[in-house]
Amino acid sequence: MSRAERNLYRVLSLAVAVALWYMVAANRNPQVERTVVLELRTRGLSPGLMLLSLPSRVEARVRGPRSAVAELNTDGLEAYVELWQVTEPGEYRVPVRVRPPPGLRLLGVQPEEVVVGVDAVARRQVPVEVVLQGRPAPGTVLGPPTVQPARVTVQGPRSLVQQVQRAWVALDVTGLRTSLTQSLRVRVEDQNGAELQGISTQPPQVQVSLPVAEGVLARTVPVVPTVTGRPAPGLSVALLEATPSAVVVRGPQGAVANLSVLLTEPVDVSAVEGEVRRIVRLRVPPRVQVDGGASVSVRVAVLPTPISREVEVQVSVRAEPGVQATVDPAVVRVAIVGPKEAVERLQPDQVQAFVTPPAAGSARVSVRVRPPEGIVVAWVDPPEVTVHTARR
Repeated sequence: MSRAERNLYRVLSLAVAVALWYMVAANRNPQVERTVVLELRTRGLSPGLMLLSLPSRVEARVRGPRSAVAELNTDGLEAYVELWQVTEPGEYRVPVRVRPPPGLRLLGVQPEEVVVGVDAVARRQVPVEVVLQGRPAPGTVLGPPTVQPARVTVQGPRSLVQQVQRAWVALDVTGLRTSLTQSLRVRVEDQNGAELQGISTQPPQVQVSLPVAEGVLARTVPVVPTVTGRPAPGLSVALLEATPSAVVVRGPQGAVANLSVLLTEPVDVSAVEGEVRRIVRLRVPPRVQVDGGASVSVRVAVLPTPISREVEVQVSVRAEPGVQATVDPAVVRVAIVGPKEAVERLQPDQVQAFVTPPAAGSARVSVRVRPPEGIVVAWVDPPEVTVHTARR
């Protein structure tokens, strides 16, 4: 065998070995395909322009060794559109580009082209409004809020910046009692009150200070007279009333809010018999004022201890001339209260019970009772009767 033949055999043997190696490698790590969802980015956009619209994701199909494809993640692939040639606001159809990592081949992108919306960058200064939400504690007085800084710069696509109607922050004052300072996010709205997305503010937050003072609260409270001492044997306090019976009080929220009544200085009834009047002062809490002064007139009646009694009384009718009336029931029970001696000697016919009927027809009418002087009516049963009237 010549030297040339030996060299040829060597080359053929090497080629066969390489082919066998590729066959074994291919069987162990075959070629596979995979579809990957990628975030779409931009390159080369001019600093004076901003994106208005851009599809957020695209799908890329790649092919390569199974081991490389299995280890592939989205960080290893980049999908982008080039906007170097875009110099004016508008919409542009541009191809999607994907750069696969070494060892992988790009089979296709879906979609292959996208429409990109571009607008010019715009800026405006807008005053910041403070919107109070909720209700503070009763009696709390809110001062005017202050904002630092008072104006913010809104920035974004020109078409959106032109829609900005106001910038504002929301401050919750529910149950607020003391002054506060908070850092709040600035919101930007259009003329319809819808919050605009894609607009940034500088600064994104402002500091709001709200002064709070304890306001003066006014309310009307009843006056409750008080007594001290004990009446003489056989006597008791039959009447105890104040004039005026209610007063208007004013003062700080904390002092007035829970004030339900005002008591008087006590009136000594140990030596009183009959009726007396006294000018006494009210017990007014600190920091509270009373409209009209802090004194009232108290009327006290000390009388023989009363007793009660029930009597049956015929109901009379006080009708106009020419009107005939009947009452159902014709008798009512009346409870009377008064001094023992007067109540015990009282005759039923001394108590007058009467009704005033309608001009014609039937109606339920309240029974009115007139007892002798010094006697009080506690109740009437029934309090109403049915009266039937007719013209004669």
